[in-house]
Amino acid sequence: MFDVPERESGDPQPALPQLAAAHLRLEELLSELQDRAVVISAAADRLRILLEAVLAVGTGLDLPSVLRSIVEGACRLADAKYGALGVISPDGSHLIEFVTVGVDDEERKRIGHEPEGLGILGLLIRVPRPLRVSNLAQHPDSFGFPPNHPPMTSFLGVPVRVRDVVFGNLYLTEKQGADEFSEVDEDKKKGAA
Repeated sequence: MFDVPERESGDPQPALPQLAAAHLRLEELLSELQDRAVVISAAADRLRILLEAVLAVGTGLDLPSVLRSIVEGACRLADAKYGALGVISPDGSHLIEFVTVGVDDEERKRIGHEPEGLGILGLLIRVPRPLRVSNLAQHPDSFGFPPNHPPMTSFLGVPVRVRDVVFGNLYLTEKQGADEFSEVDEDKKKGAA
């Protein structure tokens, strides 16, 4: 009663379910291709940011400007609102310089003296390995912020090594678009450091 019309070659036309399945598979492949294009674009952006930081190192800028470029690049790579690089003293006991991004000069004045490397920052000096914290206030080595300090919750810190010697630590806080930093952010930071 419902005969399937034949093609000119004599073969019956493909059944409707087969066409629908082929269409769905095509949509899946297009979606996968779009996802891969987004990943490639993000990787290209990360590479561009890293290259900008490398170029800043090679342009003869003064050390504070180079360090600031590195922190800015790390913030962009990991979508952090705030970033800092703490330079460790030659004896490895405390911070001797603290380069920040995300806090303007007026805010820095209101906060007071720069960190010396106590609390979580001190933990990274004593134990130089990556540290991700979803809530700084809940970490056992945290003892709070000074007055006028902006609120910070999420945290990512990694050591910065120069020829296998820890030069300092790179710190990021306030992950934008997520509650905390991820392992991918940690890997990005290692690349920037």
